[in-house]
Amino acid sequence: MIEIGKIGLIESGDDEGSQVKVLDDSEITGGFLILTGKNLSDPNSEAFDSWVENIEGLHGYFKESNWVIKWL
Repeated sequence: MIEIGKIGLIESGDDEGSQVKVLDDSEITGGFLILTGKNLSDPNSEAFDSWVENIEGLHGYFKESNWVIKWL
């Protein structure tokens, strides 16, 4: 299950060892922002973002990345 608004640790797959956080951006763009980085709790830490247009795209993104996530 993909948690919205929570930080998760990527235990395996692409970006293993990084953190991930999904933000619901539906009111502004209609989609979801996917943030990844080493420490998403630190606002000064480097982070990367991706965007998908809907929940189906979000599930596809996670599947394509082969992520196993431990939600914190």
